[in-house]
Amino acid sequence: MMPIKIVGIVGTGTIGASWAAFFARHGMAVRLYDADEERARTARDTALGYLRRLVELGLAPATCVEAACLERVDSLEALCDGVDFVQESIRETLAAKVPMFARLDQLTSPTCPLASSSSGLLMTDIQAEMHHPERAFIAHPFNPPHLVPLVELVGGKQTSRDVVDQARRFFLSLGKEPVVLEKEVPGHLANRLAAALWREAIDLVARGVASVADVDTALRAGPGLRWAIMGQHMIYHLGGGPGGYEAFIEHIGKAFEEYWRTMPTWTSIPDEAKEAVLAGVEEALAGGTMGEIAAERDRKMAALLRTLDEFSEDGQPDVRA
Repeated sequence: MMPIKIVGIVGTGTIGASWAAFFARHGMAVRLYDADEERARTARDTALGYLRRLVELGLAPATCVEAACLERVDSLEALCDGVDFVQESIRETLAAKVPMFARLDQLTSPTCPLASSSSGLLMTDIQAEMHHPERAFIAHPFNPPHLVPLVELVGGKQTSRDVVDQARRFFLSLGKEPVVLEKEVPGHLANRLAAALWREAIDLVARGVASVADVDTALRAGPGLRWAIMGQHMIYHLGGGPGGYEAFIEHIGKAFEEYWRTMPTWTSIPDEAKEAVLAGVEEALAGGTMGEIAAERDRKMAALLRTLDEFSEDGQPDVRA
C-alpha cells in the first residue's frame, strides 16, 4: 500500500464523520462526500466536534483541530481525484453498496484501496460488479471509530490477501487494533458475539428475571471489566486454574451446558420482549439525555484507553488477545 495522504469518506453520517475525525487526527487530508445534502453540510462540523472532544478527553493534542484538513466535496468525481484511500460508510444494504463500489472502482486508481464500514454484509457480494475487486475489503469499526480501537478486516473471494495485510499494517500504524477474518460470515466477529449476548439480555428482561438496569450493571461491573483486559478464551483459560482452558471446559464448562439448554433461540425479537426492554430503558434513563449518556461513555472510555495504553507500554506482554 502506497503512503496514504488523502482519504475519501463516502457517507458522512455518524460512522463516516467519526472516521473523518480519526484520519484527520493522524494528519491526513480528508475529503467528505454524501449524497444527502443535509448530512453533507454538517459533516465537517461534526468531524471537528469529534476532534475537539478528543482534545478535551486528553487523547489528542490541541493543535490537531486547527491543523485538521477536512474538505467537503460535491461529487464522487471530486472525492476520487487523486485519493489514496476510500472509506465507505453509506446505508447498510447491498442495493446501495454494490453500485457505489462499482462507481468507486471506475473513478479511482486501480491501486487505491476501497474499504467498507459494513457491519455485517459480505465483501464478496459488495465487490460483485467491480473490475478491480482485488483492492476492496471490509474495514468495519466499532462505534465510535475515533475512540474505539477495534477494526475488523475481511476480504471477499476476489480480494487480494496482500491488500488485507497492508490494510492491517496501515491501521496498526494509526493506533487501531485490527483483527483479520480468515472466512466471511454475516456480522463478522464482534457483532456476532454482541448479537448472541443481546438476545440473552433481552430475554432476561422479557421473562422478568431482572430489570434493564440490573442486566446492564451485571455486564458492566462484572465480565465487562475483564473483557477490556482480555478476551473470553483467555479469561476462561485463567478460570481453569492450573489445568487451564482444558480443565475449565471439562469441569466448569459442564454447567454451561445447562445454561445453554435454557437460553432462547428466537431469531426475531418478540413484540412483548421489545416492549419490555423499551420500557426498561426509559426507566433506567431516569430523565438523562442521549447527549449526557454519550458524554459519560466518552469520558470513561478515554480513561480506560489511557490506562490500557500505560500497561501496553510497560514492556509486559499484551494479554488482551
